[in-house]
Amino acid sequence: MKLKNKIALITGGSRGIGFATAKLFLDEGATVIITSKNSKKIKIAKKKLPNVIGISTDITKELEVKKLIKTVIKKFKRIDILVNNAGILPKSKILHKISEKEWNETLDVNLTGHFRVTKHVIPYMQKNNGGSIINISSTYGILSPDQRIYSSLSKKNSEDIEKPIGYSVSKSGILNLTRFLATKFASQNIRVNTLTLGGVYANNPKQFVKEYSLKTPLGRMADKSEYIGPMIFLASNASSYMTGSNLIVDGGWSAW
Repeated sequence: MKLKNKIALITGGSRGIGFATAKLFLDEGATVIITSKNSKKIKIAKKKLPNVIGISTDITKELEVKKLIKTVIKKFKRIDILVNNAGILPKSKILHKISEKEWNETLDVNLTGHFRVTKHVIPYMQKNNGGSIINISSTYGILSPDQRIYSSLSKKNSEDIEKPIGYSVSKSGILNLTRFLATKFASQNIRVNTLTLGGVYANNPKQFVKEYSLKTPLGRMADKSEYIGPMIFLASNASSYMTGSNLIVDGGWSAW
């Protein structure tokens, strides 16, 4: 029970890695609050995890974020762990077809959304003698995508497709958001780290999986469950001397 009596807030916790993290944190003794913009997804998640607390929140709206944090604090008095997991994967388009609206939407969720939630959580962590913040990034935040592996998708859809630039830029920005916060609040026992993830298999096209796997030393994409161990490490006292770091879990993708 590594997280016994801890209060954990997970944005984007209704599905995927966020949902898997919520389940693990519950198993480890934490009280878990998840968010999603979609209230229906919250209901579905709660059916699977009856003990989880779900609050519908759009992290691109500051008033909703402030309401979320106030609701959690009113009920539990503190937030010990924050996992900034919410994010969007914009539609794959070549550079000159990406509108400014699409660019702004991606950064608003994937980067500014992390900032909004964090800035409203930190004052309560300061009052409660610290906490752990985990920001979720991607290998495409530390390396440029190899656009060649998306060529098979282009052929299938009869149009040019590439991993969009806004995704990479937003995930890269998270790294320095983490460093800034980690150094600024270290004296108050608030630890901030990045967890950088490789590609997760999600019924992707066979040719894409083949090409992605060839570029990965472990020879495959990840299962979302394989990120749970690193998540519990960063959330718990097992990483008590770790802040401002970027923990990369990508099957060796970035080691070539």
